[in-house]
Amino acid sequence: MEFPIEVKVRTNCSTNKLFLKDDKYVVELNAKPKNNEANLELIKFLSKKFKMKLRIIRGFKSRMKLIDVV
Repeated sequence: MEFPIEVKVRTNCSTNKLFLKDDKYVVELNAKPKNNEANLELIKFLSKKFKMKLRIIRGFKSRMKLIDVV
């Protein structure tokens, strides 16, 4: 996997999951998009999936986010 990656985030879903749709990453999160909850949950979830420390470098208030390795 090459970083940085661009992901589309969907919030208020029933479970956390990551999948590819039309060659783009989509992440569904159980968290709400208030008080930075979704961003924190996204980083926690993806860090466990890829087994590395990650951070958001672009898109803090957007559904499209750019994620990179710390």
